[in-house]
Amino acid sequence: MNRCSSATACLGLLLSLVGCGAAPQGPIPSAAQLVSTAEALLQEDRFEEALATLALTLGEATPKRLRDRRDLAYARAEYGRGQPWAGFVLLEKFSDNHPLSELRPQVMKMLWSISQTMLERDRSFWIFWSDRNGARNVLEHLITRHPDSQRLADALRILGDMAFEDEDYELAQERYREIILERPDSDWRFYANYRFAMSIVASLRGPDYDLDGMSLAVTELRTFLRTAPENPQMLAEAEEALQRVLTWQMQRHMNVVAYYGALDNAEGQLHHARLATREEFRGLPGFDEAVALRERLETEQTQPATASGGNP
Repeated sequence: MNRCSSATACLGLLLSLVGCGAAPQGPIPSAAQLVSTAEALLQEDRFEEALATLALTLGEATPKRLRDRRDLAYARAEYGRGQPWAGFVLLEKFSDNHPLSELRPQVMKMLWSISQTMLERDRSFWIFWSDRNGARNVLEHLITRHPDSQRLADALRILGDMAFEDEDYELAQERYREIILERPDSDWRFYANYRFAMSIVASLRGPDYDLDGMSLAVTELRTFLRTAPENPQMLAEAEEALQRVLTWQMQRHMNVVAYYGALDNAEGQLHHARLATREEFRGLPGFDEAVALRERLETEQTQPATASGGNP
């Protein structure tokens, strides 16, 4: 008897066992038989029948040695009948309940499939829930409970992009940084470098805020550009972002020059005028005006000294 016919025969016996008060005919299937039957039914895409079979194996009805197979089969059945979130719920405690299971690689693949199905579907179930939120929960579970997954970099990339879309730039940076540090050989490494830098840029609010953040953004953008990216769009956006942040840096120093001017602090003015005319700012809008201001401030500082040096 082949596997499919065996599953059908076992299913027939199950149906006789749950009949309306009918006395069971033949031996009651063991938990091992039930799990094997459900697995065979899954191979035939008979998901509802597999669920009905697995319902008889819940709780203590199944020996511990079989529960990892049962749990995975249950999740596959729910996923197969169009309930990916229910499949995830069944696998959420798998790594805790079965830490040494040989089925963990299959579970990781299942979790990835569930997340992708939910992302592709992405329709609202109700006002506070969406497939996108569900997919994010599944992917966060995958990277935290199954960090050895071959899909780790892919999951981190999706989570980083989600955080970026949600304007949670700090979390986006964290996800992209994990790719850079944990999966340096991943195909997503250069993309992660780019998005890490761009998420820092996106978190900035112009020349009046966070000079340290601007400096970090410039460093990361230059690091990315040194990789000689082949993607023309990424290259153009990174170069534009670099020029924008450099302009903000220069403007920030010029704003400080004006601030010290209001305080009649010539030394502070000159210091920031020199910072605003560093070579890296050459060619930016306003650079020539900054140079002219610095030269004037330098002249004003040297003239009093020269005059006082000429007095007896």
